[in-house]
Amino acid sequence: MTQQTGTITTLLLILFLVSNTAFAQRLKHAPTTINRGGSMNRGSINGGASRATTRPQTSTQRPQVRPKTENRTNTTVTRPQHKPDTRSQVASRNTGNDHVNGGNHTVKPKNKVNIDNSQTNINVNVNRNVRINNSHNNRYYNGHRGYYPYHYHPYHPYYYGPYWHPVGFFIATIATTAIIVSIENQHYYYDQGVYYVEAQGGYNVVPAPVNITIVNLPNGVETIKSNDATYYYFSGAFYQKVEDGYKVIQAPDGVIVANIPEGGEEIEIEGVKYVFYNETYFQPLTQDGKDVYQVVEMEPVE
Repeated sequence: MTQQTGTITTLLLILFLVSNTAFAQRLKHAPTTINRGGSMNRGSINGGASRATTRPQTSTQRPQVRPKTENRTNTTVTRPQHKPDTRSQVASRNTGNDHVNGGNHTVKPKNKVNIDNSQTNINVNVNRNVRINNSHNNRYYNGHRGYYPYHYHPYHPYYYGPYWHPVGFFIATIATTAIIVSIENQHYYYDQGVYYVEAQGGYNVVPAPVNITIVNLPNGVETIKSNDATYYYFSGAFYQKVEDGYKVIQAPDGVIVANIPEGGEEIEIEGVKYVFYNETYFQPLTQDGKDVYQVVEMEPVE
């Protein structure tokens, strides 16, 4: 009996050990499944729960964001081209009908370089040993006997505009609008009331040659009526109408002009101051409230 009891006890001990060993092995090999939802299922000791051996594949699809494609237009910027000013200013000369006292002229500017402003003395032959011709007292000038009363006013040279130059002026290049006029085999270049002769390296301005004829009068000419005659005056020169144009003449005695150009010289004779310009004596006076000049004749003192 004692021997049977020992055998039973040994069997029970073996069963207990085997049972504990199996339990330990189950605990050791039981996988743990973690659900993405947040719960964790552990294997039951009794094997009542089935465990997932594979994790579900979670595929996260991110939206593909492509960079924006800008449809840029190729813009061509055209800058204004600054072209040089090529305006052609054409000279228009009236060959038949020139208007006296302000004709309509479109004048081409002169391209002049190396301009010498030094002037030649126009009054090289001035004779100071003269006196006024007393015979004027027996003459009538537009109904007035003798010369008008002397009234001194300072001599202020008159400027005839940008295309005019005084006697003695030098230019290197003549304007294309100049025309050639001749007298006694002497050639002159005439342009806008100014006469030029060739000189070394250019052209010099000279007084209007007496008896030379031009076709058209310059713009700004002054019309003078003296007794029964009509004269035209510009820049110290007097013109008279002839068949083929206008001829330069000697200064008519007693005519009255408004202006004298640059180059005149004041000369005092017997207490009276005259303006001497290009072989002509001008006596200052006042007429209708304006300062003017009258051409007077001189005679040598004996």
